[in-house]
Amino acid sequence: MNRILTVDLTQEKFNTQSLDERVVYRLLGGKGLATWILYQMVKPDVNPLDPENVLALATGPLNGTIAPCQKLCIASKSPATGTINDSYMGGWIGGELKFSGYDAVVITGRAEHPSMLVVDDGNVSVKRCERLWGMNTSAAERKVIEELGEGFKVAVIGPAGERMSPIAPVFSNLRSAGRGGLGAVMGSKNLKAIAVRGFRGVKVHDESMFERMVWIALRTLRMNEVTVRSLPIYGTDNILLTINETGALPTRNFQTGRFEGAEMISGESYRSELWLKDFSCCLGCNIRCSKIMKAKRGGGEVYVDGPDYETIFSLGSNCGVSDKEAIAYANYLCDEYGIDTISVGVIIAFYMELYEKGYLKGEDLPVKPIFGDGEAMVKLAELIGKGEGVGKTLQMGVKRLAEKYPGSEKFAMHVKGLEMPGYEPRAAQGMGLCYAVSERGACHLRAYTAGVELCGYGGGADPLSHDRAKVQLAIDRQDEKAVVDSSVLCFFTLFGLKLKEVYQMVVSATGFEYKDPDELKKLGARIITLSRLFNVREGFSRKDDTLPYRCLEEPLPEGPARGQVVHLDEMLDEYYELRGWDHEGIPEKETVSKIGLKDII
Repeated sequence: MNRILTVDLTQEKFNTQSLDERVVYRLLGGKGLATWILYQMVKPDVNPLDPENVLALATGPLNGTIAPCQKLCIASKSPATGTINDSYMGGWIGGELKFSGYDAVVITGRAEHPSMLVVDDGNVSVKRCERLWGMNTSAAERKVIEELGEGFKVAVIGPAGERMSPIAPVFSNLRSAGRGGLGAVMGSKNLKAIAVRGFRGVKVHDESMFERMVWIALRTLRMNEVTVRSLPIYGTDNILLTINETGALPTRNFQTGRFEGAEMISGESYRSELWLKDFSCCLGCNIRCSKIMKAKRGGGEVYVDGPDYETIFSLGSNCGVSDKEAIAYANYLCDEYGIDTISVGVIIAFYMELYEKGYLKGEDLPVKPIFGDGEAMVKLAELIGKGEGVGKTLQMGVKRLAEKYPGSEKFAMHVKGLEMPGYEPRAAQGMGLCYAVSERGACHLRAYTAGVELCGYGGGADPLSHDRAKVQLAIDRQDEKAVVDSSVLCFFTLFGLKLKEVYQMVVSATGFEYKDPDELKKLGARIITLSRLFNVREGFSRKDDTLPYRCLEEPLPEGPARGQVVHLDEMLDEYYELRGWDHEGIPEKETVSKIGLKDII
């Protein structure tokens, strides 16, 4: 669309500017474009919750087209970690932003009153909405559509975002830009909602060729076992039994990688007993991995979107809970109050281990936080969502909670302040490296080596190896994911597509003269390095590319990886060398110039 909308909430000023052609050629859109915007506009050391911080919503060249599985990139400096943070949300708002005439919306300042930003086919306004403040996510979204009219796609925050909790995501159509506290950034700007509607067509460079390339991509997705059977039937939870068998299912706050109740919370179990409907969560999706179920609680029942694997690990095995409905109901509470299920489950598991190890003696506890107690887990999730009682402290995250209890940092499971996701790194060395070097803290979606290491995709790889080949695998996955995030497609397309199919769609859509898929891979490396430069400017270096003590010093007690710790230091040396960064993880000046960043930053 060749237009970026800049919104200053403090002065209620709106400005439209053209895309820089050099920037989009070298960084594409989505993650790449948002990273460049933040690098240009966010001053070093700014508090993430200050008005000067920037919130960017960025589409890619495939949004609003007939390409499969489109998402929206939302990015900012993270209140949870102080790093750059980009997150991806399903729903239909990404395509709608394109239809409204913009490739990106950049939001600065702070509204004087609780407000919503309305982008109606290019017409922009800020409306007061005190009546929405305090509403849960689904009620707020319904109310915005009721007031503005049909056709609007809406992103909102819940009460946790209003309180500026660092575990608060942004939600749209019950999908969330889930990690790193982007909802808190919206809350700090007094922004309850963003509503978008558009009626403009999206043109591609070569329509007939683009249709052909999309057809090839869709056919490829229909020919892959994961995207045509595993995900549609069993959702993302299709892998839980495999991850448990390989000893990589985090259990009881990562004390082990095997859960005795795995069968009861598997995708097969949810499918046979509770899931009612499969659905697509985003524009152009033909995978349909999302699920709907009813959860009974307190004499009533609620419809729940999910739960997915990451939620089931965090609220399930990691808390020692095998009650499917308790996990689902806690999932529902997290969605409604607007909190990240991964962080919530890891926080509760940490709290349970604090209790188990005697750190909470004499404290006023709302429930006994015992591993395996589903009711206690649900109650704690509710308190975190409401920010009440002990939930007021828990909502600040594991890193801040550990600071209250000296010695507990050894089992505080986070990287750079972001709670760990659902793969035990001692059982998959590549994932350990990926968690450590991820620019936003512990993240399984920055470079998903677990698919190769634990599930055997693409021929498989020894999960316990930590040699140069494993490091190269992590780099390759990191670069490929950066391309997909800049396109902006769903991560799950990579289970069926190769970079070749993404390349074919991108080139026919844009007309950019990338000579082959390897040139896109170099683009991914460029984006990863730019993200690193943002963090370096904030003071991050090798000292921050680390893992919890438990992963580095406590051998895994059981399973195929029994006796293993993560061999991080030697992998970091290889990683930095292959990236062209120095021993402290700082990109070399020659690298910045060689990969084509110097003249655009």
